[in-house]
Amino acid sequence: MSERGRLDKEEFSDKIDKGVERGKNVAEKVANDFGKTMDDIVINLKSLQKEFDGKINEYKETSHSRIDLDFIDAGEMFYVKADLPGVEKDEIDVEIAGRDLTITAYFGCDCDEEKGDNDCHFLIRGRKYGPARRTITLPNKVKMDGTKAEFGNGVLFLELPKVELKKVKLDIK
Repeated sequence: MSERGRLDKEEFSDKIDKGVERGKNVAEKVANDFGKTMDDIVINLKSLQKEFDGKINEYKETSHSRIDLDFIDAGEMFYVKADLPGVEKDEIDVEIAGRDLTITAYFGCDCDEEKGDNDCHFLIRGRKYGPARRTITLPNKVKMDGTKAEFGNGVLFLELPKVELKKVKLDIK
């Protein structure tokens, strides 16, 4: 092989090697860009999921089946005031199990289109109707024998005495 042919072959081989190297660099850049794009997509999806979860929780908190209440810690007692307008006393259930307090009530309706009351057509329906339930976890247990419940003017009032935590001092020997 002539000297010129060998140089052409080496030049051609060098050009191929450089082309392969450029191809590797481009492929690496595309892969890095793709990886960065995928990371951005995952971050955006996580952000959207968090926002969506927040909206779901917001909806649950404002849904018609939620009972509005105040929960008060007053030292030796917990007090609960729950708004139950239009609810009859016998349509309220209060249950304490462990540290969970559950209030269940039924908001009735004098006019119900679904029951076939043809004289009744809601133009605006913004009040609560149907069953409602609210469960809260108490910070500590309550004494069952000292609890009190009163209901009047659409407000349920609960008095829940806290269980005294016994302290024991240990003698170190």
